[in-house]
Amino acid sequence: PDLEITAKWDTYTESYMILVNDQKLVKIDGQTILPDSTNDLATDTLQATNRLRRQVNNSPPLEEIAGKPKPKPQPEPQKIAVGPITFQYQGWASWYGPGFHGNLSASGERYNQYAMTAAHKTLPFGTMVRVTNLNNGSSVVVRINDRGPFIRGRVIDLSAAAARILGMIQSGVAPVKVEVIDSRGS
Repeated sequence: PDLEITAKWDTYTESYMILVNDQKLVKIDGQTILPDSTNDLATDTLQATNRLRRQVNNSPPLEEIAGKPKPKPQPEPQKIAVGPITFQYQGWASWYGPGFHGNLSASGERYNQYAMTAAHKTLPFGTMVRVTNLNNGSSVVVRINDRGPFIRGRVIDLSAAAARILGMIQSGVAPVKVEVIDSRGS
């Protein structure tokens, strides 16, 4: 007899499940993912379910996951007015976070990995710069409040929050364009 292989959103555990004859086979979450993950649990669940359906029963693919929650509306990104660019350059960015969180930075303020800040070797403290990840086009405006990076070839060291926006948490480094937009540092 054919096995009925389906996927559903489990509202109790708030996770995606693959079911065989209405019995839980596996929960797809941060611990259980596809080897070629799409970084989207719903898509991964649908792909895994359809692979099983094809391999086990040669069943047609599912188009949707039963009970899948509707996506929450995302707020519009905040737009900020920035002054004219005074100069720009390119190089490699890195980021620093948990091990330094709460320590005093070179400017005397406490380092906050959740703030939009960065370290630079020479720019005055308080300088605002736009950093653009050349791999994906994401950009963020940060304030220089620390000194660094002290690794050859790197031009700026970002807070964890800024690195997350730029999509470079996993890689640790990324090629960037740095634009100085306000050099009225303190």
